[in-house]
Amino acid sequence: MRDRDELEAERGRLQADNDRLRTEAAANASANEKFRVLFEYSSDAHLIFDQYGIIDCNNAAIDMLRCTDKAQVLHLHPAALSPERQPDGRSSLEKSVEMDGLARKHGHHRFEWMHRRLDGEDFPVEVTLTPVVLSTGPALLVVWHELTELKRHEAELRAQLELIQHQRAEIQRLSMPVIEVWEGVLMVPVLGALDQEAAESLTTPVLAAIARTSARAIIIDLTGLTGADLPTARHLARLLAAIQLLGAEGLVVGIGPAVAQAFIAAGAEFSRVRTLATLREALRRCLRAE
Repeated sequence: MRDRDELEAERGRLQADNDRLRTEAAANASANEKFRVLFEYSSDAHLIFDQYGIIDCNNAAIDMLRCTDKAQVLHLHPAALSPERQPDGRSSLEKSVEMDGLARKHGHHRFEWMHRRLDGEDFPVEVTLTPVVLSTGPALLVVWHELTELKRHEAELRAQLELIQHQRAEIQRLSMPVIEVWEGVLMVPVLGALDQEAAESLTTPVLAAIARTSARAIIIDLTGLTGADLPTARHLARLLAAIQLLGAEGLVVGIGPAVAQAFIAAGAEFSRVRTLATLREALRRCLRAE
């Protein structure tokens, strides 16, 4: 009787273990199916590689590399699908070893990389490396998020910004022309706001015009100036000092109350600058000096 009871108990334990194993197997199968769906249908390229090279990849990786099938890339290291050197000049093979090591050290690693399609075209990607353990041993899960469109948009944005800056500089130049108002007398009307960059841009055309015309005086008319800060005032003072070194006299006219505050703050640098109330007064002074 005791043996029968023990056998029944053992059978119950075995049945419970069998049920548990079935439940775990079903859960693992479900997890594997979910991973396979994510792996195969992700829009980003997914690859798995170990010490012997790539052992699997999804359809997005095949499309991204422009392969006909995954057999073309199996057993290759991802570094082999790269140009010889990365944009920073480092060897792709050497740098890939470092990136793999960082992923294993920190549990994951994300960085930008230049890869190469099988047709020879290089393309930028954001790479994420995650260490995993397979039944065959340790491996790395690789995710490539292609950055080609993002980089193109960034390049277009940089080009637009450069164009805007060029146009702004040209508008600023045209708004501050160097005009010969009398023989040997030049005048620069300054309109709108004058920041330090715009003030600095005055130097080259003004000094070039003095050298070209052998001008004896140049009038900087600030009547239309809407505002100036301390760096602007200091740069104008240095410009006027450079004018004097070329043998010409620099005169500033039309200083308003707000602009005067910045020039007062410039202190000694602006104290030697000759200022007059109006353009007419400056012209009269220049004509008397003939």
